[in-house]
Amino acid sequence: MARIRVLVVDDHRIFAESLAAALAAEPDVEVSAAGSGPAALRCLERAAAEGRGFDVMLV
Repeated sequence: MARIRVLVVDDHRIFAESLAAALAAEPDVEVSAAGSGPAALRCLERAAAEGRGFDVMLV
């Protein structure tokens, strides 16, 4: 079964880290995080170039 890929985007570091940690505790979830809109766009571009897009983005 494929893992669900989630991108967490938030400029509040503690909130983003807490949410990412909670999601990463699930065995079928792979989490990435970005601290700003431009950083999120870079993550999305990199994921698309690798052919591994995100299933969910939490902003």
